[in-house]
Amino acid sequence: MATTESQVDTERHKSDLYTRPGWVDAYVALEQIEQGKAIGDRGVLWVRVRLQRQVHSLGRFLDAHAGKVLFVALLVITTFCVGLKSSTFHSDIEQLWAEAADDAATATDDSPPPEILSTHQMVVQTAVDPDASLLHPNGLLEHLHLIRKASQVTVTMFDITWRLKDICQSPNIPNFDIHYVEQMFENVMPCSIVTPLDCFWEGSKLLGPDYPVHIPYGIGNEVKWTNLNPQKLVQRIKQKESNFDYHSLEDYFKRAGISSGYQEKPCLNPKDPACPATAPNHNSSHPVDIGAELTNGCYGFAAKYMHWPEDLIVGGAVKNKTGHIRQAKALQTVVQLMGEHELFKYYSETYKVHHIGWNHDKAASVLRAWQKRFSQEVDHLSRSNTTSSHSFNTFSTATLNKGLAEHSQINFVELGAVLIINSFYSWVAHSGLAALCVLILASSTAAGLGVSSLLGLPMNLLSTKVLPYVSVGLSMMDVFLLLTTYNKKLGPPDLLQRVGPSIITSAARQAAVFLAAALIPVPALRVFCLQFAIVTIFHSAATVLVFPTLIALEMRCKRSAVPCFRNESRGVPTNNNLDRDHEANLLTSEYMCNQRRSVIMWIINKYLTVIIFKPMMKVLLCISYLGLVVFCIFNGLKVEYDVRLSSFLPKNTQEYHYLEAQNRYFGFYNFYLVTTELEYPLSQPILHEYHSSLTQVPHVLKDSNGGLNNNDFWLSNFREFLVDLQDEFNKNRNQGCLNSEKWFANATEKAVLAFKLLAQTGIVEFPVDKLQIFNKKLVESGIIDPKAFYNYLSVWSSNDEISYSSSQANLMPKPFQYYSAKNEYDLKIPKSQPLTYTQMPFYLKNLRSTGKIIDTLKKILSISESFNNRGLKNYPIGLIFSYFRQFLFIDRLLAIQLTVSVLSALVITCILVHWSKLVCPMICTLCSMLVLCFVNINGLTGTVGALHFIIVFQSVMLIMLGFQNALGGRERRIRLSVEMYAEIIIKGHLGLLICIAVLATSQFEFIYQMFRILFVSICISTVNSMVFFLIMLSIFGPKGELQGLQYVDRIATPPPKASPPAPVRTSSYTKQSRRSAPTKATREPSLTTITEESCNQSIVVEPQVTVEYSSPESTSSGGQYTTKVTATANIKVELVTPVYRSKCGKHHSQSSSSSRSKHSKRHSQCKCCKNDTDSDSSGESQETGTENSVNS
Repeated sequence: MATTESQVDTERHKSDLYTRPGWVDAYVALEQIEQGKAIGDRGVLWVRVRLQRQVHSLGRFLDAHAGKVLFVALLVITTFCVGLKSSTFHSDIEQLWAEAADDAATATDDSPPPEILSTHQMVVQTAVDPDASLLHPNGLLEHLHLIRKASQVTVTMFDITWRLKDICQSPNIPNFDIHYVEQMFENVMPCSIVTPLDCFWEGSKLLGPDYPVHIPYGIGNEVKWTNLNPQKLVQRIKQKESNFDYHSLEDYFKRAGISSGYQEKPCLNPKDPACPATAPNHNSSHPVDIGAELTNGCYGFAAKYMHWPEDLIVGGAVKNKTGHIRQAKALQTVVQLMGEHELFKYYSETYKVHHIGWNHDKAASVLRAWQKRFSQEVDHLSRSNTTSSHSFNTFSTATLNKGLAEHSQINFVELGAVLIINSFYSWVAHSGLAALCVLILASSTAAGLGVSSLLGLPMNLLSTKVLPYVSVGLSMMDVFLLLTTYNKKLGPPDLLQRVGPSIITSAARQAAVFLAAALIPVPALRVFCLQFAIVTIFHSAATVLVFPTLIALEMRCKRSAVPCFRNESRGVPTNNNLDRDHEANLLTSEYMCNQRRSVIMWIINKYLTVIIFKPMMKVLLCISYLGLVVFCIFNGLKVEYDVRLSSFLPKNTQEYHYLEAQNRYFGFYNFYLVTTELEYPLSQPILHEYHSSLTQVPHVLKDSNGGLNNNDFWLSNFREFLVDLQDEFNKNRNQGCLNSEKWFANATEKAVLAFKLLAQTGIVEFPVDKLQIFNKKLVESGIIDPKAFYNYLSVWSSNDEISYSSSQANLMPKPFQYYSAKNEYDLKIPKSQPLTYTQMPFYLKNLRSTGKIIDTLKKILSISESFNNRGLKNYPIGLIFSYFRQFLFIDRLLAIQLTVSVLSALVITCILVHWSKLVCPMICTLCSMLVLCFVNINGLTGTVGALHFIIVFQSVMLIMLGFQNALGGRERRIRLSVEMYAEIIIKGHLGLLICIAVLATSQFEFIYQMFRILFVSICISTVNSMVFFLIMLSIFGPKGELQGLQYVDRIATPPPKASPPAPVRTSSYTKQSRRSAPTKATREPSLTTITEESCNQSIVVEPQVTVEYSSPESTSSGGQYTTKVTATANIKVELVTPVYRSKCGKHHSQSSSSSRSKHSKRHSQCKCCKNDTDSDSSGESQETGTENSVNS
């Protein structure tokens, strides 16, 4: 008998209540401290007691109203899913990856929104063999053929056929008095195409016109750029038409640099019959030196304003010692198109679109349609030429955004397949209930996204391609934690009391980390992090509210013997008069049953926890861990920036391949410096200084003299125009063609225009003063006359249009138009409105690495800020700034994010663990973060870092909680923690891996990169929590949250809870009526109340327990502290048999006669296989012996 009692006590003392009291019931642990039987973290336990009471009450409510709560929860989830109908989807590259510039908001309402990506159509040619050079006539002729064919495509929209000529940028021509001359030049003026072909005569074949121009007087009937010599054409017209101001036309040609056109450029194919005789290599057998011709760039037909830089048209150039190009890897052509706003303005008052209600949307539709058609034609021509050794890829904003929109839509087949596979895994790994939990997690993800949409957060490709899979995968560990604890046969109240605090704090920690990751100012990633935080809250609510209701319903189904649910409680003996030998055998069987573990736990228990605790293995693992940390830190010192726009595009698109080639071979960018809210007439000196200050930036494109090209600066072009007029005026004055009162017939148009400008006073009340004509200059000491500045601006923008358009100034408000004629004697010139917005174009070259880009942008921003401090309000805009601005201080933002994440995680975790004991998990987590040092810094670093932190810290904290809750030495507490949480961690990580496996098939490079990092994070987390963190705890692990004073590995036996008062017994027996039966059934059950139902029989047991508690007066003998508990139960059994069911009595008699035969079978069953109360419950721990007397 003594042996039996000893075995019972031993097995009970191994239960969770004795070895993990703070996890089972923090109140018991706190009482141990209050009674002086233990010491520990009183504050943490006090907080946990309050939290456990709340979740326990919640569990009771969920258990009592499981069906109602489940119905309401599913209704709420469905309602929030409807919010997805109001979602907006962002698929434009500007909305996803470019930060909206705050400086742009300072511009006036009249200024157009800056476009970070131009509407130009770009084509890049590369060799299939990466070692081959493109400096061969055949390669350039193939380039010519493709561009020529693709540029001839047309689209029909709104009953109008649109050609390239209708939507391209084209140099403006001055107004001419003779209509046919003006019409002739308008027809012959080509689109502006930046191409390496402009170095050769073949470049003229791209300019057209589509229909040859007819020139009267027999001058020419088939005039095209292939045979056009503008200078000779003017001379021939001069011979036939004398009533025309050829001086103005010749002056226009001179200022624009228009000379012989393409007639004096070398031919790629000298044997071409159309190759002009004036070409240097006409009919020559010697091949042209293509590299020498391409060196220093090419010139269009207007050489002064159409200089195409070498770095823009030739990529991957290799030069010899003299600086001439000897090899090139890529060639680029840019077809310059009008922007959406510009196209709308151009046609807004024309007859062509008068019948279609012309607006900005239709202008944008025309541009997108033509660009799409152009890209399709390039792709078709490239694929059809199977013998070509070159590849062509095109790029435009329209096709880029269209491709992003197509690839960003959610793939329901893919999503369904992942959910089915993960549900099957959960079923195999645990149960069908786990598979159902996966589906509920997926639905709560949709509900979270619906709430995000209602809050105004737009959907993007991360919301559809990444978030559903990663969010469900991260919640798998909580699912297995809840259901594995449920395997201990706990109801929802006790279940939530144990795991509820851990799940809630984990969700709060994840949400806080994602909110910290939203500091990174990349729109798509910021929205993703905010959506993830919301979805995490929904997953936590589903885990705490919905899953326990499913467990409660499953328990009811088992008790009610519902088909497909195994009722594990059937066959449990109701006779409490079991002998002590049988009770000892039952506990021993239960203990043996609890030792049955999966293969994973068998490996961990038999090998891992044995190996790592050996001294030699500890030393080797510590040295290895320190070596890895040092190696990661050393590699982190060499981490570079790696931000490529192509990584955010689908791999199978032309735009992706174009950006890859552009980044590899060109590294050429353009940007603008914007000035606003400035007194421009009085600020001319500082504007010139501001423009020239960019010569300090190494990668800014400069001219051959090392300075900036002033032809791109509107104020310089403006000043040069006025200086030229002043020179012409002085020349006509010296020749007596004019005086201070008037001009004569022999005065030139330019001199007359200068005469009118010199008469301007700039005063609205007195606009003209002839007395100052000979007493002032248009430009004095390099400064345009400030008083008449805006009068002069009206003349320059109208009469020097090619210079005005090439400067890309985008002056706002638009200057007035004024055209001068000698026969107009009105000297008044309209005064333009004061400028509020201007631009200066600049070009950057050789920026093939993100580090160079960031350094260059920092220098430009530093210069901009210095002039802002001097009163010149300015800011830079352009693709390179909109996309890379957020990465200028990415290192500081990442440091802030990490700090906020660590602090928030510490604060939230302090609810469960004392802050002083979080040193080991935080050190281990931060060391695991060092693995990110092997990944270059890019836009995903912050988001992926947050996911890595969550994955690692989640598993580490589970081990830490088990280590803190357990009692005993370090090694024992580690074993207990691993025994409880190792299988949960491994199963959770496998579930996460299954969910994110779909990311490996993504066409987006950055999503595939995210998969690789998450895969490494899962591996690091598993090894870290199962090996290195255990080593750290075995050496530096803090004391547990509770340390017993009487026993090392368990708490002292807690006193039993007070029993409820005994019911008042009456002396006479009163038969209960049927009406009173329901009232009796709904009474609050006592400690050991048992209710069984069979047919229509009802058995009600009303125990009355009397407890005597005694202890030895002294323990000087050194024996164990013992407790003797004597319980006497008076059980009253009532049998109610309805008279209308005769089979019940028969059934009762049969069951009574067979009870003795069934009693022998019950001895072989163990408690853990039955639906009894867990062995670690407080009621079970309070009884060591029972005496029962039954009165019926």
